[in-house]
Amino acid sequence: MFDAALKEMGDAKTKYWGPQSFHDYCKKGKLKNARTAQHISIDRLSSLHKSLKKQNCMVLRLGIPSGEKHTHFGIVQCLNVWEDYFLIDEYLFKETPPELFIPSVSSKQLFPFSLLPAFTETSLVNLALASGLMAYALGIEDQALPLASASGQSTFSFDFKPRKDMSIVWSHSKGQVEIDSLFTAKRDGKETVFVVECKTGANHDSLAKHKLLYPVLAISTKVPPYMPIVPVYIRVITKPDGYHFYFCECKVPKHEKGQVPILSEIKPASQKHFVLRIS
Repeated sequence: MFDAALKEMGDAKTKYWGPQSFHDYCKKGKLKNARTAQHISIDRLSSLHKSLKKQNCMVLRLGIPSGEKHTHFGIVQCLNVWEDYFLIDEYLFKETPPELFIPSVSSKQLFPFSLLPAFTETSLVNLALASGLMAYALGIEDQALPLASASGQSTFSFDFKPRKDMSIVWSHSKGQVEIDSLFTAKRDGKETVFVVECKTGANHDSLAKHKLLYPVLAISTKVPPYMPIVPVYIRVITKPDGYHFYFCECKVPKHEKGQVPILSEIKPASQKHFVLRIS
């Protein structure tokens, strides 16, 4: 799938390739049945195409530039390790001991969740909000949060660099961005915006960092510069003793006016592990 692009990178001795139209790339290479989302919308390391893994490269979906009809994409090599572009559960949470969280809200408030045969990622976020776990885990004052957060998807445009040593800036142009959960709350005396990406599964996995950076950049133009934006990755694993919520709060380095944020510079700031029982 990506052999031609990787060869061009190798021949030019560069650490990145593109951006280019995925449709045109497939047409030029006579690649049939190439589904855009499957190949360039990567949300975890295990979904990355084997040819990219072999060369330690990540692929990023970059929207549709003005005057174009098809989605563009780019390829970039790791600067150091896979943690440049992914949050990897095995490393994040292996030394994070569990803590039992006992909700302070009434059982009546949580009863509807006990009726569900299975939880979606959205319902797990709402469970964390309704039970008080979200506020407790994030150190929110008075542990006061809405019963449900904002969520949605739309198209957004913004600039960024995948890695700090790149000489050029990549533009995500009118590309679709999905926001799992978005809410505001006061922490450390400041009203703060929290952007949450939740994943669930039978085991630990990973999360592509752009799943946090893209939503942050999508809303940043509407958030006052003095209002902090905090990206949060939540992994939920169901076990016999309850729902295990793994929280990883991340930090997006501040960038000066005229500069752009760097994807690989998103770093974990704190990790926590809670066990929640609702029945």
